[in-house]
Amino acid sequence: MFKCNSCNNQFRDGALCSICQGHYDFACAGITETGYRRLGERKSMWRCPTCKNSRSESPLPPLLKSPVPADMDTVMAELKQLSAQVALLPELNASIQTIKAELSELKTIKTEMSDIKTSIEFVDHKIGTLSDRIGEIEKDILHLQNTRHDVDCLQLRVEKLEQQLKDNDQRSRLNNVEIKGVPVSQTENLFSIIANIGAHIKCVLPKEQINYIARVPMRNDKNNKTIVVGVHSRYVKDEFVAAAKKCTTIATDLGLQGTNRVYVNDHLTLDNKILLNKVKTTTKDRGYAFTWVKGCKIFVRKSPASPVIVIKSESDLKNL
Repeated sequence: MFKCNSCNNQFRDGALCSICQGHYDFACAGITETGYRRLGERKSMWRCPTCKNSRSESPLPPLLKSPVPADMDTVMAELKQLSAQVALLPELNASIQTIKAELSELKTIKTEMSDIKTSIEFVDHKIGTLSDRIGEIEKDILHLQNTRHDVDCLQLRVEKLEQQLKDNDQRSRLNNVEIKGVPVSQTENLFSIIANIGAHIKCVLPKEQINYIARVPMRNDKNNKTIVVGVHSRYVKDEFVAAAKKCTTIATDLGLQGTNRVYVNDHLTLDNKILLNKVKTTTKDRGYAFTWVKGCKIFVRKSPASPVIVIKSESDLKNL
């Protein structure tokens, strides 16, 4: 540890004056640590500010006091003074080099500060650009969310309308009976066939109750047509279908050729027929014992003691 000759503070590293041999910290020495290090061997000639000022106060004597020296002693004295002044030149040069190094260091720092300022301005510009872009993206996201909400609402509305159309289509068939398995004949009388079926199942469908009757092509077999019967009274139609389900009917029972079975059912729409097939497959896999149609609605029951479940859509089927 050293004690500064100027401020009397303790310090570990500083400068040593070549004249007064005093120790000074870099702040009181008037030189930076970097500048002092760069002096190298010239540090042995470094002088403190006090010694520099004392030397500068004594002006250099003129090279020659008089044109012709009075004696040799006077010449020698002047030579000694001149020699002392020449000896100070390396120290002066060292000081100049130190000042140059410090100026170069300051110039480097100034350049670095300028580069840092340029970088900060560039980053600030980029941040502003990103902020604007983020604002635009947030607006786009909000717009997409609103659009998504509108699409969901429209989709829900379309689904409701489609379901209403399906319900209306099925409702228009509530009084219809669909009869499958009756062989097609060129001379057939559909009213007679209905009468024969009624006689066989012991539930006569009066002719005056029939609104219309016709052959309709099947979806999977255009050549094999079913018979669709429109009945004025829904209750009469339900009784006729219920009686037919209790009795097995084949073509010969109706006085027709063939051994194929005749089925009498509610007249379901195509969507409900597809749904019925899916219900039959699903309930069979999941152990449901009963699946039936009544009033153009599909019902299932797992066991005689289980509650009755109405299946209106595939979502109802998934909830089984």
